[in-house]
Amino acid sequence: MALTDLYKEAKEVNTHVAGKCVVGQWAHFLPEPDQEAFNASLNDEDFSTRSLHTLYQSAGATFGITSLKEHRNGNCLCH
Repeated sequence: MALTDLYKEAKEVNTHVAGKCVVGQWAHFLPEPDQEAFNASLNDEDFSTRSLHTLYQSAGATFGITSLKEHRNGNCLCH
């Protein structure tokens, strides 16, 4: 399949995650209570980004710490 076709299909199938970084995409699929905990934890200055990354990995996240840092600092597609 050509890239053009793959891109078109991705835009149609993944409209809920288009325009989000890998962290935002992961958070989108969390149950609502977990999304609330995720959003609260991002703003909790008592946790380092490394600590949050470990916590999220325990919850099934596969993104890297740099992606989380960029998301947390507002330097990603989500913001």
